[in-house]
Amino acid sequence: MAFKRKKMILEQSANMFFNYGIQHITMDDIAKKCGVSKKTIYKYFENKDDLLHQVIELQIKELKKEIFENKQISKNALQELILFFDYINELSFNISASFGKELKKYYPTIFLEVVKHKNSIVIPFLRENIIKGKQEGYYKMDINTEEICESFNDISKIIFLDGFFYNPGTNQNTLKFLNSLFLHRLVSVKGLEMLNEFNKNKTI
Repeated sequence: MAFKRKKMILEQSANMFFNYGIQHITMDDIAKKCGVSKKTIYKYFENKDDLLHQVIELQIKELKKEIFENKQISKNALQELILFFDYINELSFNISASFGKELKKYYPTIFLEVVKHKNSIVIPFLRENIIKGKQEGYYKMDINTEEICESFNDISKIIFLDGFFYNPGTNQNTLKFLNSLFLHRLVSVKGLEMLNEFNKNKTI
């Protein structure tokens, strides 16, 4: 019961932080949204900083789980990468402009933790995926794996960490466009055939 309640508080808090930013959300707001007393919130979290930190930790766990599950169900590296992009896109659509900016400005320690996890989880996943995709013949053999990883890292910093173009009206289309450019830079003729088939049927 306690575990479920704590997880519910974390999930509701994440939704509020992502949608409305961090600064304007109070512990009272969170308690009201969760249908519990503020005393109950403080039973699980020392303060707002602690709550935010655990929200980020929950998102990191979800990211790791998503990457692991995608590896299990994917037939090849290209499908795995497409599923990863779909997950990131869906997550980003729910993040407001203020969240990234406020996280960086007012919570620098937690912000640096996000950067650390991105570097220790996402970049190694991408590097492994590119190597696998080359071996399978879905990615171009002449692409430089480290340069591609560095390019992805730079793009992700602009989008997710600097609060760039967090606009509900343009976010989805812009991210899809960037994903498409990235994938077309990677894929071989064999990979392009599969990518076109995916775009046509929306499934692999």
